[in-house]
Amino acid sequence: MVLAAPDGYVRGYDVSADGRSLLVSSAPGPLIDDRQAGEVWLFDLEDRRFTRLTTNTHSESGAALSPDGAYLAYAATVNAAGEPYYEDNLFVQRVGDDAATLILPDRAMEIVDFGWDATSTGLFLLGNTGLRTQLYHYALASGRLTRLTEGDHVISDWSFDPDTGLHSFIRTDARTPGEMYLGTTETGFQPVTHWHDDLVARFSLPAQEAVSWTAADGQRIEGLLVRPVGYQPGDTVPLVTIVHGGPRSSSQFGSWNTSRAIPVLTGLGYGVLLPNHRGGVGYGDAFMRDMVGGYFTHADTDVLAGVDAMVASGFADPGRLILMGWSAGGHMTNRLITETDRFAAASSGAGASDWVSMYGESDTRFNRTPWFGAAPWEQGADAALYQAQSPLWNAWKVTTPTLFFVGESDDRVPPTQAIMMHRGVQAAGAPTQLYVASDQPHNYSRLSYQLFKINTELGWFAEHADRPDYQPVLPRYAYPPQVDDAATPDSEEPEAEIEVEEVEPEEPETGSAAP
Repeated sequence: MVLAAPDGYVRGYDVSADGRSLLVSSAPGPLIDDRQAGEVWLFDLEDRRFTRLTTNTHSESGAALSPDGAYLAYAATVNAAGEPYYEDNLFVQRVGDDAATLILPDRAMEIVDFGWDATSTGLFLLGNTGLRTQLYHYALASGRLTRLTEGDHVISDWSFDPDTGLHSFIRTDARTPGEMYLGTTETGFQPVTHWHDDLVARFSLPAQEAVSWTAADGQRIEGLLVRPVGYQPGDTVPLVTIVHGGPRSSSQFGSWNTSRAIPVLTGLGYGVLLPNHRGGVGYGDAFMRDMVGGYFTHADTDVLAGVDAMVASGFADPGRLILMGWSAGGHMTNRLITETDRFAAASSGAGASDWVSMYGESDTRFNRTPWFGAAPWEQGADAALYQAQSPLWNAWKVTTPTLFFVGESDDRVPPTQAIMMHRGVQAAGAPTQLYVASDQPHNYSRLSYQLFKINTELGWFAEHADRPDYQPVLPRYAYPPQVDDAATPDSEEPEAEIEVEEVEPEEPETGSAAP
């Protein structure tokens, strides 16, 4: 049987517990922004009929029927009134009712995943509260939220079997990139894999801790601090500040993302700060909505306040500060190098430089519109706001030695953004280099490209932050990229293109899907 939604494309479906119907999520088209016009339908497998269950103007994610078929639940980035640009919230709707109810309206938490319990009286959910993601149970009748896991970790890839009551999930923390756990709410959860048991024995892993500081306007900001391997109290160390993607995301315990290379950085003596600035998730709607009306309303100064706090504490050496980030972290890097000369080196990956061209070229616009109030081509659009928030217009101020990385096939943050920013920084006279990875999307999918980026950054940081020369361990493929200097005018620095042989791909960095 071929199933087509009444209004276009099938985005997803959930099979009812009795196997007689499907809960179908639809959209009128295949594009990302088409999802906002999608709805949820109930399809009866016996009579082949659709019944529309929702009528709204927002996307319903992960729609699922309760086991008794009486309710549906879904996540949406709206408030109780259906207004857009809020944290990922959880909604429950009785089948046949016209509207859904927002549960946990006052809880500072991003809903990462969810599913019904076996009795249809509640839901299990994964909740991101900034640095951690935990498993919870929510009781519909009482409204009680019970946390089922505890610790400085992130729970992901969760599933629940109502027949056995078993939960399975991956738990990630500072000591392991992830192990599979299995268990019930009665017996607790135990590891069933031991993929990384030898990491602690083979390597000296850095300690991670939650830190906080006060922003200029009094807002408390949280972050993750990773001290260098072998750190002794009282040491002052070079500090790498890594800004998360999204921006609807947060840095969390573990942070084993390949593009960050935290264990390598700390093994080389760097401290690492991962700030959770305003505009990110896990800290409530008001915190996340700080970017409405201006992307850099407070986010940039939140990051700088964190760096100030690390310097004031004596931990960070003010003469050896480094900045880096990918996607929204690249946006932030581009912004901060135009605002201060305090960073000895920087690396910007897939970052925006001009919001007008970014808005027009990218594969998504819906979640960016609130930052500026309207599309740039609409009557009354605030052109001055677009320009004021675009780092390109202040590239002439940059003195920080900066690397730029981007994928040639990046639809999310097209390569023109990095190309323009690189040329602006180059014209300002600051040391800079641009690397365009051939055939690569928004997140590099080839392990060879990821490794090239890490090694290039480590060499750049060592050169410009007064560190010992970095000597990478090179693999056996063609490396590093070759630049045809003869084809480049003498007056211009070549824009290098990463050209290395393809090897076994590694999963790209997550948490930055929609900057």
